[in-house]
Amino acid sequence: MLFWNRKKENLIIQCSNCEWQPDGEIHWACSCGHRWNTFKTKGKCPSCKKQWENTWCPGCGKSTPHKDWYKTKEEVEKIETTGDLVLRRKKKSLESRLIDYGIKNYRVSHLEYLDHSKEKFQTAYDAGCRMIILYAIAYLVHNLDERPSFIDWFKTEKIWEKVSPKEMEFLMNPSPEERMLMDLSWCIEGAITLAWCLKKVDVLPRLDDENNVVEEFQQNLPELGDSLILFLSQSEFRNFEEIYEENLLNELATTYFRDLLFNGKKDTTRINRSVSYERHKVLNWLRTYYEEGGEVTGELWDETDTST
Repeated sequence: MLFWNRKKENLIIQCSNCEWQPDGEIHWACSCGHRWNTFKTKGKCPSCKKQWENTWCPGCGKSTPHKDWYKTKEEVEKIETTGDLVLRRKKKSLESRLIDYGIKNYRVSHLEYLDHSKEKFQTAYDAGCRMIILYAIAYLVHNLDERPSFIDWFKTEKIWEKVSPKEMEFLMNPSPEERMLMDLSWCIEGAITLAWCLKKVDVLPRLDDENNVVEEFQQNLPELGDSLILFLSQSEFRNFEEIYEENLLNELATTYFRDLLFNGKKDTTRINRSVSYERHKVLNWLRTYYEEGGEVTGELWDETDTST
């Protein structure tokens, strides 16, 4: 095989599908049970001597011919300057953020995945309604006696139909279970995420940061119980490119934590999983659009898909 004859110092090893490069860790196992770094032996198991023709990539989960992993510097430069350069920039930005959080082996293999222009988002008005509802729910978890007055407020402001069935159950349940209260207390994270989308919060805190922006959030929203008409009618989004990248970041974080359950590996991040999940859910909801101008009702929130 001629590729072995290339000068070693001129070779770069990377997946031909997603461009992930080996990190020196042991990610591969032979059918005989032996685990090793396949690139130290050019794909041959040191234990049973089996020569593997294909190599699985930890970055994208695909298997490609082992020989295709070895590239010259010139070949890599050519790859990096082909295709949609805007999407390539987005790929680098997203993957750099994942690596910064400690999620080192997740890569984007299809550039189209990064193209937000193909997505249809909720309106800013509906996003504002959902933000207010989540904010109110998070408040009422600690102030159960105020629920009747908030129901009246939702109806007066004409957003009651946007409250989800599960949220209605909480609002009208005389004695909600502790688990329900615990789950709903995280609604504040979804509300803050939408506030960021609507430019009411300048910067979302890092997923591994204890700092919060609740004070900024509250200062830029109407008081709970006040009129919402003017506030909601003036709502507008920040750049959808930023919103979409944040959605994909948390989608891939969800994938990472899901995979941990199956492979039994240790979490290498300090990410707050609950915060990331709430961001993933609310941003997935934001990308769920009714065709033909259909009305956005509360059921849509309960049906938000967070599978990856």
